[in-house]
This record gives sequence, C-alpha cells and structure tokens, in this order.
Amino acid sequence: MTNILNTVARHVGKFVPSNPTQYIAMQVAMRLSDETALRHYLVLFEHHPEELLLQVFRRCAASQKLTGAEFMRTFRELTMQER
Repeated sequence: MTNILNTVARHVGKFVPSNPTQYIAMQVAMRLSDETALRHYLVLFEHHPEELLLQVFRRCAASQKLTGAEFMRTFRELTMQER
C-alpha cells in the first residue's frame, strides 16, 4: 500500500493540467494540502458543476478548515449525500 501511495505522490508532481478545469482541481487539491488525492479532485470536477465545487471550497476557507476531509463533508452536505 505504501508503494502505491509513493507512486501516486511522485506522479502528482509531474501532473500538467490540460484544461482550465483540471488546473482548478489541481489548485483546490494544493490549497487543501491534499495533493495525493489529486485524481479524486479531477474526477469530482469532471462530474460535478465547477461552481458547486468552488462553493464547497469557499465554505471550507471561510470556516478556516482547509482539509480534504472537510471539503468532502461540505460537499456531501451541499449535495445531500450520505457517507
């Protein structure tokens, strides 16, 4: 498992966004200090409205809880999804 995480971490440093949405997803991951989950953010931004995800990020920033876990909790809250 550790080898997989290390491999993913190395690839994150090499990621070059190919469109503005990927760039925003990368910036969100970086600001949440959750770069190892970059692929997760790329998928979220691919399948959900950008404005919704930015609203989630803004709420996290306003509450000064910039973490991946808080981002997902807020996302579930706004979209009424259960764990």
